[in-house]
Amino acid sequence: MTKIVKQFNIVKGLRKLHLKTGDIAFIHSSLKSFGYVEGGAETVIKALLEVLGDDGTLVVPIFRRYFWDGPDQVWDRDNSSSFMGIISEKVRTWPGSERSHHAPHPVAAVGRLAKDITDRYNKTDFAPDSPFARMMELNAWIIMIGVDYNTCTMIHLVEEKLQVPYRRWIMLPGIVIEDGVSERRSYPFYARYPGVNCDFIPMGRRMEKQGLVNSVKVGKSKILAFHSRDLYDSVTKALKEDPLFLVSSDTKEEASKYIK
Repeated sequence: MTKIVKQFNIVKGLRKLHLKTGDIAFIHSSLKSFGYVEGGAETVIKALLEVLGDDGTLVVPIFRRYFWDGPDQVWDRDNSSSFMGIISEKVRTWPGSERSHHAPHPVAAVGRLAKDITDRYNKTDFAPDSPFARMMELNAWIIMIGVDYNTCTMIHLVEEKLQVPYRRWIMLPGIVIEDGVSERRSYPFYARYPGVNCDFIPMGRRMEKQGLVNSVKVGKSKILAFHSRDLYDSVTKALKEDPLFLVSSDTKEEASKYIK
C-alpha cells in the first residue's frame, strides 16, 4: 500500500533539517518526488509556512525559459505561469505573494521579507541588487525537494560574480508586461559558450563531505538543505582552485579553450 504523505509528515521532516521559525528558505522542488501527497502542492506550502512561521519567508523560482525564445516572447509579471513545477506555481499565486521584476530569472515570495527580496530592479540576473544576492545576504536556506544539485540556481550567482571563463555576456530581448503596461526590454545574460555544459553534482558531494548539507526522507522524496553562504564560500573556493570545476567532464576540453 502506498504511504500517504500528510502535512505533519512534511513539517516533521523540515524540522529535522533544522529549518525553524523566522528563517528564509529558497525552494527547488518536485511534488511528484514525494509520491502521493494529501492535498497536493498546497499541503507542501502550508507545511513550509507552518515551519517558517509569520516571521519567516518562503521564496521560489518562477522561471519560464530563461527568456530564450526571441524578441517577440512575452513575460507578464502578474500572469505568466512558472515552468519550475506545481509547487512554485502555487506559491506564485498564493495570497500575499510578491513577484520580482526580472524577466529571465523571476522569483515569487511569501512572508515577512517577501517585498524586501522581490522589489528589486536588477539588470543582470545575479547582480548585487538582485533577489538572489539579497537572499545570500540573509543567509537563506536552500531547500532541494526531490531534485538534485543541478537545479541549484544560486550557484550562478558565484559564476557571474567571479566571471567564470566558460561563459560570456549575451543579450536576451523580449516584451515585458507590468501593471498592464507592455514594453520591450533587453537583459544582459552570462551564458555558457556553445558546447559547454555544467555539472553541479560534484559541488554538492563536496559540500556533503564538508558537513554542510542536511538531508531527510519524506515519503519517497529526499530533501536536502544547506545555507546559501556555505554554498557561496564552498563554490568560490572550488572555482579559485579550478575555474572549470563546475563544467561537465565531457565538455571540459571545450571549456578550456576560453581560459586566457
